Amino acid sequence: MDPADSLQEKLDAKKIVIMDGGTGTEISRRGVTLQTGCSWSANANIAFPDLLRDIHRDYILAGAEIITTNTFSTSRDILKREGLSEQTDQINKQSVRLAMDARKHCAAEETITIAGSIGAANTGTPEIIHSKALKNYQEQVQILAEAGVELIILEMFTRTADLKAAVEATTETGLSIWVGLSCIDHDGQLQLGLRDNPKGESIADAVMVSSSPHVKAFCIMHSPPQVTAAALRELRNSTSLPIGAYAHGASTGSRVVGQPLDETDPQTYLEYAHEWIACGATIIGGCCGTTPEHIQVLTASDLRHANH
Repeated sequence: MDPADSLQEKLDAKKIVIMDGGTGTEISRRGVTLQTGCSWSANANIAFPDLLRDIHRDYILAGAEIITTNTFSTSRDILKREGLSEQTDQINKQSVRLAMDARKHCAAEETITIAGSIGAANTGTPEIIHSKALKNYQEQVQILAEAGVELIILEMFTRTADLKAAVEATTETGLSIWVGLSCIDHDGQLQLGLRDNPKGESIADAVMVSSSPHVKAFCIMHSPPQVTAAALRELRNSTSLPIGAYAHGASTGSRVVGQPLDETDPQTYLEYAHEWIACGATIIGGCCGTTPEHIQVLTASDLRHANH
């Protein structure tokens, strides 16, 4: 059975699925200085392939069932800002290859799903998203699909205009789509957004524009652990699809590009995960600052047998 089909069966049966944790911050944690620009960890696919392969392998050994490609910041538009646009195809394909190499090394081809990450463009006004961002999404998702990913995860989306374009582009491939939304508490109200940058749109707004039969799950991701439970409750009220959470590992909700966030220790993160499952989450993983140790604590616990 295709790993993605097996994964969907678990979700349909409301079983807990464990994702991997942070990749870019893990590269940094292991001693590599990353780009501080928009493309951040993108060039690591070419410059440090062995390290990236090792990180994927360590997440598999920790018990993750999904390995996410290091392609969050590898669309042509983002790479162009760093003078890397001519390497768009190479960087994206290499990332998929490294994830697949790690899976093969662990003899886990039938049990581990390779998910292609696509980050939000967040460029331009909503009016020009379809003329600019859509093209970037289409190119990147096509590269990832041809390289062999089995699932697409749209990550860190905070504007419905971007999300609508990304869902449209990904639907063209026929691959299953998971939508990752980032949220903040702004004056006591949950909004899509990052840190101190609320976007004035809600989780329900995001679900509403994600109308595609290929959208199979929604996750609250790269959001402060402290607001993730409330966001999940709102998400649960907005969709009947499986939901999940993979928060960043900083208790403050801040992120310094290129530096790991390790403020939320694995045991505390596990406590958050139990809370998320109580809110209905069946997909649990980690974002920036979480490590293979965080994932190992999740898989070694009774998390998969928790009530949800």
